[in-house]
Amino acid sequence: MSANRVYHTWLKRIQQIRPQERITRLRTFAWLVAGILSSRSVHLSRIAGKMSGAATSVSKARKLSRFLDNGAIRVREWYEPIARALIAAVVNQGLEVRLLADGTKISFGHQLLMVAIAYRRRAIPLAWTWVRGSRGHSSALKQQALLSYIHQLIPPGSRVLIVGDNEFSFRPLRCCLILLSVSCLLLKMTVACPLDNSGRVVLHAFVEGGVP
Repeated sequence: MSANRVYHTWLKRIQQIRPQERITRLRTFAWLVAGILSSRSVHLSRIAGKMSGAATSVSKARKLSRFLDNGAIRVREWYEPIARALIAAVVNQGLEVRLLADGTKISFGHQLLMVAIAYRRRAIPLAWTWVRGSRGHSSALKQQALLSYIHQLIPPGSRVLIVGDNEFSFRPLRCCLILLSVSCLLLKMTVACPLDNSGRVVLHAFVEGGVP
């Protein structure tokens, strides 16, 4: 599919999601998506090379950079309808919502804390946040805030399982998951706390490591 076709497809979709947004922002966002998909790169210079128009690639890259730096662009507000749709696609099939929580070092001074949904053998991001510092775990407050946001995206009554490595191993976080009525399976840990989204705790279903 050509970059122009992807652009028009995404522009139509994003107009439905953000009907009150400025058209200039929507167009820039649509080109950003089309450029990423067409160039298979996240480098702005390569993305700009896929954009149509008489402007130079340098000018197009600067336009994308200004869009990404725009403080008026609230990432979660723009992405939330997509995240809800992804979760709904799983729930409507009667499947368990399997969340993957992970922390990854991105640069010398930053870590990316992300929660994704497992769907058709892929991990699709639902929400993420940045953590300053390249060593150690993110704080329990950061983790709780991220998971609390994810929780409000999930329809009531859904069966939920969250899987995380030892980045999500703090005791306060496990308590948070129990309060949110979310099943938790902390890999590399000795405790897993299966619950359903209605708040019923299955106390006998404890496992040690791995997926039960």
